[in-house]
Amino acid sequence: MLRRIVTYSTIGLGIAVIILSAIVFFQHKKLQYERIFFTVDNEVELQLTQSGLPVVEKKIKEEGVFFPHAVAELKVYIPLSVSLDEVFVDLRDGFTSYKIQILKFKEENLKDTYNIHMELGREKVLTHKLFLSLEKAKVALLVDDFGYTKEDVLVRAFFEELSIPFTLSIIPGTPHAQEIAEKAYEKKKQILVHMPMQPKGDFRNEYRWIILEEMSEEEVEKQIREAIKSIPYAEGLNNHMGSLITTKRKLMQPVLRVLQEKDMFFLDSRTSPLSIGYSLAKELGVKSTYNCVFLDNEKEKEHIENQFKKLISQALDTGWALGLGHAHMTTASTLKKLIENCDTRKINFVLASEISK
Repeated sequence: MLRRIVTYSTIGLGIAVIILSAIVFFQHKKLQYERIFFTVDNEVELQLTQSGLPVVEKKIKEEGVFFPHAVAELKVYIPLSVSLDEVFVDLRDGFTSYKIQILKFKEENLKDTYNIHMELGREKVLTHKLFLSLEKAKVALLVDDFGYTKEDVLVRAFFEELSIPFTLSIIPGTPHAQEIAEKAYEKKKQILVHMPMQPKGDFRNEYRWIILEEMSEEEVEKQIREAIKSIPYAEGLNNHMGSLITTKRKLMQPVLRVLQEKDMFFLDSRTSPLSIGYSLAKELGVKSTYNCVFLDNEKEKEHIENQFKKLISQALDTGWALGLGHAHMTTASTLKKLIENCDTRKINFVLASEISK
């Protein structure tokens, strides 16, 4: 009997020692993980702040089955103003200097955003999951003055060799307007009616449809309706010339009424700094946008390059920009090279309608 009691006591004592050892072990692990977590957490926050990357959301969760421990999930905003290459070198070097391990690094270049997924820790313990996201700047290109020629080289240069979405406008009544519209539609390009409007000063009126200063509102509406009907698949309208007409509320109102009725958008070419086209469209509830940079008023490579830089710079400053060029071979070949060298992590080329509000 005594022997049995001793045996059971020994077993019980052994179990108690095991349990106590397990408690001590788990408690030690917990304290170790907490120490690692708080050390890494302070250093991650400091490094993100120094790199100019604001944390927009932070959650702390428990992860792990045998040794549950805190893991922070951070959503981090990447400003368009930062150099991506430089900032990630800073992060890598900064984390390394703080003896933080980068356990996982994955890039994701989507249409609207560029994302980085990072997992960080120390002593092979995962403590932080970072989701860094940059909302890309939207850049729209509008190519005017199609319809005068169906030259294969020019059409191919814009419709096939430019690898981005872009919008083109066709002057109604030109010899190849319908044919170009059909080809553009086949190539999934966005089409606008490039509506002639009277400019300031003398001009040569050689247009089938045009808005003139002496027209009544009814005459303006008729011109717009017929011009739209002549261009298949048109989704919107922008002015060709128009430095006079786009400053006249009485003449722009009927233009915008027709567009509203047909659920089309207006793009103000901004041929005059006094144009009220965009602001009036907003006032009347018509979807609209406007030209920010004329790309090729001079048909020279260097000029187009400089104007394109202005376009990209404005997009990075404001989040979007629209550049206006023309159906010309120098424009096509120069844009092709410029677009190929763009940082697609920051720039998203879109249709004009995608920046219309």
